[in-house]
Amino acid sequence: MSDQHHHHGHAHHHHQVDGELSETQKILKLLHHWIHHNDDHAANYIDWARKIETLGFSMAAEHLRTAAELTNAVSREFETAATVIQNQEK
Repeated sequence: MSDQHHHHGHAHHHHQVDGELSETQKILKLLHHWIHHNDDHAANYIDWARKIETLGFSMAAEHLRTAAELTNAVSREFETAATVIQNQEK
């Protein structure tokens, strides 16, 4: 049985969100965290796509680029959600 660990170059900080924040502030904070997190992953996918393409795995590299595009699309959805919340609060 292999020893599997989840390592990917950044730390996950799962601190309890400040009790003074409203529910709206909490979700906005989470959305911004998720955006940053996804953007980091997408950049990592692109880096690895370049690396494996130089090894001759162009089809695999294209799939990583597609994964990066999809990840970026998720981030844009989070951005839209945050904008909707912020505009509705006004």
